[in-house]
Amino acid sequence: MLLKYTSLDLLNSSITDVGSGVRLFSVITESFPTTERIYHPAAGIKNTCIWRRRTAITDVHQRQVAEIVWAGRVPLSIRMHSETLNGVTSLFNGSECFIPSRPSELRVPTRIGAIWVATRHSLELRCSASGELRSAFHLNSVQIGRRLRPASMPGTGSHFLEIHELHSEHMVEMIVSCLIMDILRRNEFHMSPHDFDQHLGPCRQSDPTSRSLVAKLAGFTSTWSMAA
Repeated sequence: MLLKYTSLDLLNSSITDVGSGVRLFSVITESFPTTERIYHPAAGIKNTCIWRRRTAITDVHQRQVAEIVWAGRVPLSIRMHSETLNGVTSLFNGSECFIPSRPSELRVPTRIGAIWVATRHSLELRCSASGELRSAFHLNSVQIGRRLRPASMPGTGSHFLEIHELHSEHMVEMIVSCLIMDILRRNEFHMSPHDFDQHLGPCRQSDPTSRSLVAKLAGFTSTWSMAA
């Protein structure tokens, strides 16, 4: 199965089945105001009105099947169907850190018996037991016959999600985790960030040397930080 993102902005795109042409999912990210306790260098901790972002994913029947509320690049909460997760570590099988690997590679486990393997040039979901490929994310690519190849110039191709083996009930979770893994990959390998990064509001401060998922998602931190 091959899925195509109709926009290069993963957070604002339709996802279609290339074989049938059916739009399976829509991804929309919007801003909303909220009041939170924020640390200001000059004034200390105080209630502050800030803007957050919310990403909603709807299915072919226009039902909302997932929602991510963001603090900077870090998910504050993730809801998939009727399940709500408190932050990003729950999505990745309770893992708070990367699995040690080569400097040029990231490995992050999932709850669905697979592990994300990311490099600067690839993002793949592989079976935890056998290592067999379950899905692969193709950034800025073009379809030539049955094969996908990198586009000749940045921004001239499309993003694709190639699925080899995945239970249908895991589809939404894979799309959500793929989105977050792409942010991790961009931060870790110093790739260009998503366009929405400039408008996400304050993010948790973190240790730049940390290998935790939250620290690596946060990337460059704001001058503000959330109160603990």
